[in-house]
Amino acid sequence: MLQGKVLAIIGAGKMGEALLGGFLGAGVVKASDVVLSDVDTGRLEALRDRFNVGITQSNNEAIARGDIVLLAVKPGQMREVLAAAKESFREDSLVISIVAGAGTEKIANLAQKNLPVIRVMPNTPALVGKAMSVASRGAYARDEDVSIALELFSSVGEAVELPEDLQNEATAVSGSGPAYFFLMIESLIRAASDAGLDAEVAKKLVVQTMAGSLALLQSTGDEPGELREAVTSPGGTTEAALKVFEEFGFDTMIQGAIGAAIKRAQDLA
Repeated sequence: MLQGKVLAIIGAGKMGEALLGGFLGAGVVKASDVVLSDVDTGRLEALRDRFNVGITQSNNEAIARGDIVLLAVKPGQMREVLAAAKESFREDSLVISIVAGAGTEKIANLAQKNLPVIRVMPNTPALVGKAMSVASRGAYARDEDVSIALELFSSVGEAVELPEDLQNEATAVSGSGPAYFFLMIESLIRAASDAGLDAEVAKKLVVQTMAGSLALLQSTGDEPGELREAVTSPGGTTEAALKVFEEFGFDTMIQGAIGAAIKRAQDLA
């Protein structure tokens, strides 16, 4: 489906680099079919040397060449980039955007064309090929366009399609989600260290416990609650710890955090 199509990546930041490396590593695109644009010449040259892709400092040139245009710029840059490049988009260009908070209708309006737009929210585990990405189609996108987006993003992890009116909710869970887990890991390491464990030992205990728990959840297919109950013996240490989580309103705190993230995503739209 992607054979022979030119992929133009607009923005050479960390996520653009991670996606590029993942796409090439999975073989879904060829280096000779990629053109990367950014204002940072040094960054472009480094990625050209690493991946052997085409580069340009002109977004317009990259967009004009791209059968698929991946927008990987910061939210504050998107309006300027699209306004300057509106004449460069081809009518048959597929636009895939990973710009946080930017709706498909807004992108098409800024480009002033009825472009097929797919909005995708990946997360930072794309850096290690373990992303969770959510794709939503715009008004002019076809099934084939969605399939292309899912093929690309499945190469760097897992990808699903959701209606665009659920993108903010998905962003609050999976887009921001890695930060929640990292925060819990930080807190567990700090608590273990304060209890007297060596910091490096504490980190190893926590990280491996997290990794093992996720592997168990994925391999068994059991519900998280079932696995939690299997660890929790009546009157035991786990039950004592979980009661503290309950007393401090752990579930309420999580609900509030997700709600705040959803609201912020709505404000950015």
